[in-house]
Amino acid sequence: MKKISLFLHAIYRTIVKLVLQLNYDFQTWQEESLPPGAKLFCSNHFSSSDVHFVTTLMKDPLHVVIGPGFGIPIVGAFLGWTEQIRALTPEDRRAVVPTAASYLEKGESVYIFPEGRLNTQRQLDLFRPGVARIYLAKPVPIIPIGLLAPRRRVRRKPSKTAGRSMTVVSRNYYANIGKPMEFPQAIELAKSDPAAAEQMICSLLAIEVSRLIEEIKTEKFWS
Repeated sequence: MKKISLFLHAIYRTIVKLVLQLNYDFQTWQEESLPPGAKLFCSNHFSSSDVHFVTTLMKDPLHVVIGPGFGIPIVGAFLGWTEQIRALTPEDRRAVVPTAASYLEKGESVYIFPEGRLNTQRQLDLFRPGVARIYLAKPVPIIPIGLLAPRRRVRRKPSKTAGRSMTVVSRNYYANIGKPMEFPQAIELAKSDPAAAEQMICSLLAIEVSRLIEEIKTEKFWS
């Protein structure tokens, strides 16, 4: 990441941390220490707030795969300055995998929301194959994360900046960071059946993210 991008990323992350400390019951749990070097982070996605809040969960400077945010004036420019990964148009999305793999190759971490769109919090949406394709292009540890907020804290609100309503979280936000996952069997399978390898990775990740969310509800949040 370029020096100016790192500088802007650090300022932004500091601001988000301050907002969370002052305005939220923001709690995180982590099953074990994260390995050094490039990592591929992934989580469920239920609000527009997720894109901001997850940047505080780790020390790694992040390249987050972002779609609609790039369509907002000024915001889109800032995302470009901080080297986030643009996924706004079909052409952008075709470039996501090679772009993400190139950052991982340089030892830099990537964050992706495999559902691609916001879920309703009742169940996960289908994990799309992008996360698996990035992993197969450049195998690095995948860090699954479960995100949760009480449904009463998740609202649709008009945004003058975006020019549309957005789903945002207020007051409570929780993140459960799982153990690093790797998929040597999928790497071997991809040599003969790439689609099956992608499905294997996505299915196992979805199961683990679901477990991490459920753990917040049953063991973390209520303990």
